[in-house]
Amino acid sequence: MRRILVFAKTPHHKTPYDRWLEGTGVEPVILAPAEYADGYRHLEHVHAFEEYDGNQLVEKTALRLARELGVEAVFARAEADVLRAAQLRELLDLPGQRPASALAFRDKVAMKDHLAGGPVELPAFREVQSAYTLLEFVEEHGYPVVVKPVSESGSLGAAILHDEAGLDAYLRRPWRGRSLVETFVEGQMYHVDGLVIGGEVAFVHPFRYVNDCLSFRSDEWVANLPLSPADPAYDRLVAATRQVLAGLPTPVNTAFHAELWITPDDRVVFCEIASRTGGGMISTTVPHVFGLDLDKEWLYAELGLERTFDRPGYRPAGGLNIPPRSGLLEHLPLGGEPECVRETVLHGQAGQVFHGGVKSGLFLAGYVVAGDTEEDVVANMEHVAAWFAKETRWRPVEAEEGVR
Repeated sequence: MRRILVFAKTPHHKTPYDRWLEGTGVEPVILAPAEYADGYRHLEHVHAFEEYDGNQLVEKTALRLARELGVEAVFARAEADVLRAAQLRELLDLPGQRPASALAFRDKVAMKDHLAGGPVELPAFREVQSAYTLLEFVEEHGYPVVVKPVSESGSLGAAILHDEAGLDAYLRRPWRGRSLVETFVEGQMYHVDGLVIGGEVAFVHPFRYVNDCLSFRSDEWVANLPLSPADPAYDRLVAATRQVLAGLPTPVNTAFHAELWITPDDRVVFCEIASRTGGGMISTTVPHVFGLDLDKEWLYAELGLERTFDRPGYRPAGGLNIPPRSGLLEHLPLGGEPECVRETVLHGQAGQVFHGGVKSGLFLAGYVVAGDTEEDVVANMEHVAAWFAKETRWRPVEAEEGVR
C-alpha cells in the first residue's frame, strides 16, 4: 500500500482525500485540527490536534508516522503547513517543495528579494527591523505606506498608514516581530490562481476582487470574480504571474495564488504570491467555473498520478465571502438562497458570538454565485449579499460574553 501524509487543515467535505484517492492504491495518513478530525474518522490513520497551527506535536507525530508507515509523499494545502511540510520532506529526503522554496513563497521579504530588479514591477519595500527602519522609510518615500507581517495570509495584521497620526498609533502598539513596509499602490487588485505540474504551468486564470481584500475590516463582503479570457487585463496578468514563477524557486508541482495590481496609469505591480490554493471561496468556486478541482489535481501531481483535466471550460460565476458582524448571531439563513447560488458554505451557527471580520479568507457565509455574464454575476452577488443581510439577525452583546 502506497501512503501519503496529509496536513489536513480543512474539513473532509472540502478535501475528501480518501474519495479523491479511491482506486489509486494510495492511502492518506491524516493530521488535522481537532475541529476537523471527526470528518476523517472513518479512515485508519487520523490524528487530531488542539491549537493546530502552533502545536509542535504535529511535527513530532508527522515524523513518527512518516517513518513508521513509509510514506512516499507529503501534502499540505494551508499556509500554516507549507513550511512544516517542506522541512519534513527535506529531513526524510522526500520529493516536493523544500524549505528554501517554501520560505521564498511564504516570507514576503525573501520573496521580494528574489524578484527585485526583475521584469515585474514591485513597490519599494524594506524589512522592518525596528521603529527606526519604519521612520526612515517614511522619510524617504512619504505616505501612505503599508506595514504587514512577513508570513501571514489573508491581509492579517496589515496596516495602511496615511499620515503621522496613523504612524504614531501603529508605533504605540507592541512590537509584532518581523514585518515588511512598502509603498502603497493605488489600483484594482487582482489575484491569479493556478497549477504547476511537472515544472510547467498547467492551469492559470486571473480573478478580480469585487470590493477589496480589506473589506472584512468594515464587515463588508468581498468577492472573487474570474475574468473572461477576452478581458484586456487577462493576458497581462497571466504573463506577469508566469514571470514571477520563473523568478522564484518554484516547486515542480504546486498550486499558486498570486496578487497583483493594475494601477490607474496602467502598470502591473506585484503584491505577493503563495505556493498553495487560494483561501476564502476561491477553491470552492473554481470547479463551478472551470470544471476542475485545484487541490485534487495538485494532490495527484505530488503522487505522480495522471491529471484528470485537459482543457478547462469557462462558465461565469464567482465566490462571495460575507464576514461576520460584531454581536450574537440570532438567526442564520439555512436554505432559501436566490436561484443564482450554486453552492453554500457556512462557518457559523445561531448562538455564536462574533467580533467582526478577522482576515479576508475567513467568512461567516460563502456562496458560489452564477450568471450569464460577468456583469450578471456581480449584480447577483449584490442581490445575494442583500438577501443574506435581510435574513440574518444579530443582537449586541456585552464584551465580557466573549466568543462561544
